[in-house]
Amino acid sequence: MPSPSRLFLSTLSVIAVSGILLLSGDRYDWMPGLDPTIDPSGIETDGSRALVRTLLLATALAASAMLAIFTKARTRGERLLPLVLSLAALAAYVFSRP
Repeated sequence: MPSPSRLFLSTLSVIAVSGILLLSGDRYDWMPGLDPTIDPSGIETDGSRALVRTLLLATALAASAMLAIFTKARTRGERLLPLVLSLAALAAYVFSRP
């Protein structure tokens, strides 16, 4: 049975990666499909999604680093979990850019 700290850090990383994926794209992508006369480059956005995605990436990487540093891993799967979570966070961040 995994320790509570290991379970918490793993869950935190997975939730952060899910948040990055949920915030992908631009919130005004639907507008040109509705009205073709709207120029998508003319819509000003506040960029808060990019900031939240960056904070979620930092959270996922910090949780993975803490998972790798502070918990004792007995098997190969337990040692690879922080690496897999970090790579998943980076991939989600890179591929979710608008």
